[in-house]
Amino acid sequence: MTTSGGFDETQLNAFKNAHLDWCAANSIDPKSELGEDAGAYLLRAFNTGSRTADEMIVALDRFAEERARHVQLGSPAIPSSKDGLPD
Repeated sequence: MTTSGGFDETQLNAFKNAHLDWCAANSIDPKSELGEDAGAYLLRAFNTGSRTADEMIVALDRFAEERARHVQLGSPAIPSSKDGLPD
C-alpha cells in the first residue's frame, strides 16, 4: 500500500490478475457473487502478506480446499444470508 493507504499500480495489477486468473481457472464469472467473494478473500490474502498474483491465488486455493473439507455430499443445503433464515 502507498503511504496514503491506497494501492499502487503494481499492487492493483497483481490483485486484478489474481482475481481474473483464479476465476477463469475455476469457470467463475468474476462479477458473480462467488467471484466477488473470491476477490474479497484475495484482498484479505494481500493484507496478510501475499504480494504477487501467484501468492494470492495459492492462499485462496488453500482457503477453498479447507472449506471443501467440511462439505459432505448429500447434506442438506445451508441457507445463505440472502435466502433468509428458516421459520
